[in-house]
Amino acid sequence: MFNMLFKKKQQQPIKNLSFDHYISSYVNKDAALPVSSIVVKQQFNEIFKDSVDFSERDFQLETGRSVYICYIAGLINNDQLEETVIKPLLMNAQNLSNVHDLGNVFTVTKYKTATSWKEAIDNILEGCIVLHIDQQEPIIIYLPHKNERSPQDPTTEYQVYGAKLGFVESSRKNIGIVRQFIKDPRLRCKEYQLGQVSGTHVSVMYFDGYCQPEVIQHLDSLLSSYNNEHLLGTGQLTKYISKHPYSLFPQTQKTERPDLVAFSLVQGKAIIFMDNSTFAIISPVTLMDMIETSEDRAFFVPWNLFFIRILRLISLFIGTILPALYVSLVAFQPELIPTNLTISVAQARINIPLPATAEAYLMMFALDVLVEASIRLPSFVGQTIGIVGGLVIGQAAVEAGLVSNTMVIVIAFTAIATFTLPSWEFVNSWRITRYLLVTAAAFLGLYGLVLAVGFLLVHLCKLDSMNKPFMYPFAPFDAKGIAHFFMPKR
Repeated sequence: MFNMLFKKKQQQPIKNLSFDHYISSYVNKDAALPVSSIVVKQQFNEIFKDSVDFSERDFQLETGRSVYICYIAGLINNDQLEETVIKPLLMNAQNLSNVHDLGNVFTVTKYKTATSWKEAIDNILEGCIVLHIDQQEPIIIYLPHKNERSPQDPTTEYQVYGAKLGFVESSRKNIGIVRQFIKDPRLRCKEYQLGQVSGTHVSVMYFDGYCQPEVIQHLDSLLSSYNNEHLLGTGQLTKYISKHPYSLFPQTQKTERPDLVAFSLVQGKAIIFMDNSTFAIISPVTLMDMIETSEDRAFFVPWNLFFIRILRLISLFIGTILPALYVSLVAFQPELIPTNLTISVAQARINIPLPATAEAYLMMFALDVLVEASIRLPSFVGQTIGIVGGLVIGQAAVEAGLVSNTMVIVIAFTAIATFTLPSWEFVNSWRITRYLLVTAAAFLGLYGLVLAVGFLLVHLCKLDSMNKPFMYPFAPFDAKGIAHFFMPKR
């Protein structure tokens, strides 16, 4: 009985067939469709069995010919189907001797002959219909009706200046939005269909004459050799095209802003769009690209831009190193702190049961929990949770004697400094780095912190994005590039 209770049940293996193998299990995917509408209907019913959204229409023309139509409900406009396909067929049946006469019947609708089963099935899944007049060649009719929303102001990249316009979930519509910013025939676009199961449309956009041909060739090689079953998110795609996918730091940049994409194109970068995603992927990128925003170019006075970018770099440094620096100085090298400040810190830490390292971990963890909670909650609640939660938890922790006032100030300033960076994905990388630096400082103090920062700089210098150094123009050093970043020419 004991063996019966705990005996592992044998599970039947699941057959994970690829898209082509699944079709080939029913029909020869490369063969032409038969001229018999009855046979075509039987085969489609086998392929799309148990799919409630697979719809079919059967009717007869005045001439006695039977007509079979199949499509996916929800991907086409039923009113458009009635008005542009079915009614013209019924009204002009006498003028229809073969499929080549459809040009006289369909005055608006775009169509073509289905050359194979795979082509017909692919187009059905894209939102087209297959029309089969008995004893004639099947026809693919384009009636796509995807659920698309209108462009809106991006919620992840707020800015004061610039266009109040963001991308949508259609790659082709996003390409059209970008073309509104750059009206030039040299703007090229390539399209790929990735994922044997998902069949996701991916587009690569670049400015011919600005973008290096090696970048496009490298992207073309990567995307053409993609052989995974599915592609359902930009995270999968960025990990696939990144040379160092397990690095803490992203080697691509994501944005919802078409004005930033337009500026990146004229800088010689390639843009990747993916269906069902509102984010465009920019590549290659550098560390300096991560701290730029699309509204930086709205500053008329160059010194304003110089000040803002210096401020972001200093904030990046402070937001990364400040907690670890506090731990190393308080726990290992207090003699390096000015005397008056040492006395203040010591008085603040009286009756605090936790060491400085535990204080830092506790407050950083609380900060990250608050940030994550404020993101997941609705916007009107999330802002309240972020502000009120931070004040309440910080005050309660100090009054309970768990942490010192100094540590609360350090963590609060760290959070504010980090949020000056425009790229949320980039901010997350430095959040993790902050924990690593505190750990190094907890073991070896200031020496451990310096050593960890050295390893961090070496790692950053080794990274590249599409063979472009990630730390450019600092490594390799380019004085003109640095000057252009802080004081760009008009």
